[in-house]
Amino acid sequence: MIAAFDPAASAYDREFTFSRIGMAQRHQVWRYLDPLLNTPAMEVLELNCGTGIDAVHIARAGHHVLATDISAEMLKIARDTARQHGVEDNIHHETLAFHELPLRNWNARFQLALSDFGGLNCIDHDDLGALCDPVADALDLNGRFVAVLMPDRCLSETIYFLLKGEWSEAFRRRRHDPVWAGLSGSGVHTWYHSPRAVISAFRHRFRVVNIRPIGFFIPPSHMEPAFRTRPHLLDRLNRWDERLGHWRWPARYADHFLIDMERKA
Repeated sequence: MIAAFDPAASAYDREFTFSRIGMAQRHQVWRYLDPLLNTPAMEVLELNCGTGIDAVHIARAGHHVLATDISAEMLKIARDTARQHGVEDNIHHETLAFHELPLRNWNARFQLALSDFGGLNCIDHDDLGALCDPVADALDLNGRFVAVLMPDRCLSETIYFLLKGEWSEAFRRRRHDPVWAGLSGSGVHTWYHSPRAVISAFRHRFRVVNIRPIGFFIPPSHMEPAFRTRPHLLDRLNRWDERLGHWRWPARYADHFLIDMERKA
């Protein structure tokens, strides 16, 4: 998996983070996170931090972040991003894979854990369940785990590919086997997890606080070229997403969904 993400690191920000679609979806996540960040300084564990833009947002709110990722190249960019924003003292970056989490003993050090934009889609359901205990053990009692994943349905993507006559692509998320998702210069196996599957994987240590759609009307980032000359349309779709964001039922049919879980006793 490391080999898949290292070559893509240099293009990730251009193709997703700072794309119109990527920024619109990320700001939907931040609107949900910001009330959680409106607290005294917390210790935050970020999984699959990528190029570090979420860690910067959290650090600028006054918190300390341990930002982890499997890709050393992603972390190099993340460190540069932290320096550019003047928050390098509040962020520690560390190379860490999901399967290494059980080897760490943080003794309930963190009040918040975050996995943003599909990092958990890089593992299958069994490995997803294996994360439950190590993430719970890293959190204080009543600590929160906020994860953003791609579900096994996406209405806008299905319609898009049906209109293009690409039937296999239209329903690719419903497959039980992993889908090969292209990245710049590489690719990665991707599993699509329904909200119910995530709840099942974490239910013995967490209770669900909330589930939200992220990008129900805002489409997946691979559709960015279709919106480059239509910024006003994208703004309108974003406003529709804001109105729909308090409802749970669209979560399974959006490009991503956010699930907020609280660690139980």
